[in-house]
Parts: sequence; structure tokens; C-alpha cells
Amino acid sequence: MTEDTETEGGMEETASPDGAITEPGRSANLEKRLMSAKQIALMKEPLPQSISQLKARKIIYPGMKDREVLDTFRRLRTKLLQISNGENFIAMLTSVAPGSGASFSATNLAAAFALDDTKTALVVDCNLRNPVQHKRFGVGGKREFIGLTDYIENPETLDPEGWSVDDIIYPTGIRRVSLVPVGKRREASLEYVASAHMEAFFSEVRDRYPDRFIFVDAPSLSESPDAMVLAEICDMVILCVAYGKSTRSEIAQVAAEFGNDKLVGVIFTEGNP
Repeated sequence: MTEDTETEGGMEETASPDGAITEPGRSANLEKRLMSAKQIALMKEPLPQSISQLKARKIIYPGMKDREVLDTFRRLRTKLLQISNGENFIAMLTSVAPGSGASFSATNLAAAFALDDTKTALVVDCNLRNPVQHKRFGVGGKREFIGLTDYIENPETLDPEGWSVDDIIYPTGIRRVSLVPVGKRREASLEYVASAHMEAFFSEVRDRYPDRFIFVDAPSLSESPDAMVLAEICDMVILCVAYGKSTRSEIAQVAAEFGNDKLVGVIFTEGNP
């Protein structure tokens, strides 16, 4: 139980049970930073994902029996590096309709880049209404970790007591692959993706490490307009299409929305989430 007191200057302070006096704002900020430190400690050194976990989560790995899938993502890695002239990039994966494999493809492209020990990969979950990447990587379990929306709301660059980029990047149990989860889910997703803080976030995570390749998991265009806004921040767009789920005219219409300057290719999938 606490007791409110008032100082001569009129500033309200709080007396804790041990007699220490703290300002409410400082106490809240300290609590937030301690929570971040605990989260980082929990996620600092995760156990490497086992082969059975990778199989269950449909993530590629060296030596897997299905060489065709592994080699497909390796070829895609080569193509993207050719397009970018070997420079790191931000690639957004989206789809015409939900359930067309954009999340699956983002996860495995990141894993494919990390197979090269000179490269690192970062997956950023920007499907604010239906995030899945924390589940795909098994990050966090049932805990609710801070993520992208928390940083956008209160970045450290705006407030010294806000969240830093390091606070929201988590290891995945796959070497050289990290994840930025959505964080607290928000319905007004467009306000987040269109913010200047979002653009600043992507600039920082790319510029900090030249060997970092970033894959943005975006919602389909039929779900929200977020992908169109995110495309402006990203260097390239990859469109995922599930067999039998979208017509040629629908694919062509979406491709035209992004234009040749952004759209670098189409991945046909079996319709994984």
C-alpha cells in the first residue's frame, strides 16, 4: 500500500513501503525498463531449435531430406542478391489473399540467408491484425512480449525512457536469424505503418549492420492497405500466390499496384499460412 504526499513545490510523490520517495513518472519508466531487461534476459540465449521443431514449424535447415524446398529458397536467395547487387535490403512479402504463404516465405527466406555465415537476417512481423511470426519461430511462448507497435508508440529517439530498437529484437533459436514481433496488437494498423517512427525504425535496423537482410511479413492487400504503405519504405516487394486461390487477373491487378520498380517477383506456394 502506498501513501501520496505533496512537496513544497507542488509535485506529487509516492512513498513506497520501505520509505523511499519516487516520482510516479520515474517509477513507471523504471518499471518499464526493468520489464525490458527481464525480457531480454529471458530471450538472450535460447536453446537452438531442434530438427523436430524446425520440421513442425516448416522451417528449412541444412541437411533436410526435402532438398527441393531447400534448394528453392537458396535459388531465391541468389536471385535477390543479384537484384540488390549484393547489398543488404528490405524485402516485403505480401499476397493477393490471406493464407497464400507470405509468412512461410518470409520465414524461410530469412533462414536461407542465414545459411551463409557471412549474412544475418531479420524478420519483422508487420501483419498487425493477424501476427504469426512469433508462433512460427516459437518466440515468447504464451508470454506477451513488447514489439514493433510498442517502439512506434514510444521510441527512445523521442523519449530517453522509451523503447530502443534493441529492446524489440529477439533471437529465434536459429543462428543469425532474429525477429521483431508485432507487440501489442492494434486495430488502427495504418496509423502505425504510415508513421515517421516506422520509417526511422527500418532505416536504423538496416543501416546498423551491412550484412543484415530484412524480410517484412505484411498482410495481404485484401485484408488491409498496410502493404501498399509499407512498400514505400521497402526496397523490393515479393508477391506470394497460392495455387488456385487467386485468378490471373487478380494477380496482375495487384502486381500493377506495386509497379515494376518495387515488385521483383512472384512466389507460388501451396497456400501455407
